[in-house]
Amino acid sequence: MATGTVELVDILDARGASMEEMVRLLEEERQAIISFDTERLQVAAARKVHVAALMEELDGTCRVALARAGERHGLADNATLSPIIARTPQPDRAELAAIQVKLGSLASDIRRMLDDNRRLLESSLTTIGRSLSFFQSRFKVAETYGGSGQMVERGANAGLLRREI
Repeated sequence: MATGTVELVDILDARGASMEEMVRLLEEERQAIISFDTERLQVAAARKVHVAALMEELDGTCRVALARAGERHGLADNATLSPIIARTPQPDRAELAAIQVKLGSLASDIRRMLDDNRRLLESSLTTIGRSLSFFQSRFKVAETYGGSGQMVERGANAGLLRREI
């Protein structure tokens, strides 16, 4: 394996490892959402921020490595992995193609999991909002008629019925 290819494979493997960690964290986040475990959710969110920063750093490193590999193969500086793979001799080509498939699959998994977690959180927040509205309405709505025939609102210190003289 050529030195440039080794470097690219190493960087892509590190990128794959960071993506696998993100998938694991998103699953942990999902479990925390389902179980309404806010502490666990906060921990997962903080770790996701850290992994996302690492992924962003690896993206920059990967772009540089792709530019170098593209240059070695006579491609433009902004070459993507597919044309580089096409010009790479076997068996390196097969290894790079396998990594490309793996990274594509992980990216799809991450997008799907992010969408699922977003929907779960939105649904949970909607349920909480409805519950709050219901309970607020129970504490502020007219409960009954007073002795004079007027609607009597239930206050913070009032019981179910209020007597008027």
